Amino acid sequence: MIKRKNVKEKCFTVLLLFTLLASSICLAASASETTKSIVDEPVQLRWTNISSISVNLAFNNGKGTLWATVVGQTGTTKITGYAVLDRLNSDNTYTKINTWDNLKADCNILDFNETYYVTRGYTYRLTITPTVYRNGIGETASSSKSAYAS
Repeated sequence: MIKRKNVKEKCFTVLLLFTLLASSICLAASASETTKSIVDEPVQLRWTNISSISVNLAFNNGKGTLWATVVGQTGTTKITGYAVLDRLNSDNTYTKINTWDNLKADCNILDFNETYYVTRGYTYRLTITPTVYRNGIGETASSSKSAYAS
């Protein structure tokens, strides 16, 4: 009787270990698939008031053409903001070159267009930071674009 009980306990223990091992393999495979699908998906920004922000800059012989467009969702009453042009230094820090404050539109589209002359041989970054107002709530975001001035 003692041997039979011992055998049952050993069988139960082996069965329990097998079940735990199988469960952990399934969980690891499931976690791996979940991680893979998250990593493979593009990043999607989720804004409430902002439909899109586009920023561009281009240089030709030191002449910079800078432009940005902010589009608010339907019902946007106002867009305010500012734009900053920075120069990338050799030590990977940025120096502010110019700021355009008081950007404003009393509708759902804000357009920013400027021409600005820069020193060639540097990379420049244009950043626009709008606040989009809709339903009495302001939502602020920021978007940047960099380009080399040759």
